[in-house]
Amino acid sequence: MKKITSMILAIGLGGSLILAGCSSNNSKVSDGVNKMLDTTAQLSKAINSGDQAKVQKVGPKLEDQWSSFEDDVKKDHKDLYEKVEKYLDPTIAGSEAKTLDKEALGNLNNQLTDALKELANKTK
Repeated sequence: MKKITSMILAIGLGGSLILAGCSSNNSKVSDGVNKMLDTTAQLSKAINSGDQAKVQKVGPKLEDQWSSFEDDVKKDHKDLYEKVEKYLDPTIAGSEAKTLDKEALGNLNNQLTDALKELANKTK
């Protein structure tokens, strides 16, 4: 009887550790996505107001934010990883350009925001 009880406890503890690990990854991704969504909102305001200096300051932050959790997204949500990547790099490049193309950068930022929102819904 002791062996069965010990086995059940070991299985329960192992399962709890696995679930805790999954929750940790989802929390990391969720926090990262929320930070990126805040940044894309700031970027959108700067684009709309034509504040190129602010655009150049805010846009590159997206890369550092993304790199902190992108491996987890790539592992668990490959399709959404590719979708975010599709719009992330051009958005960053557009934010660093010498001349602000409000329409093009605004569209890219909106598409990136939509992809991030989709990812946020998957990781709730």
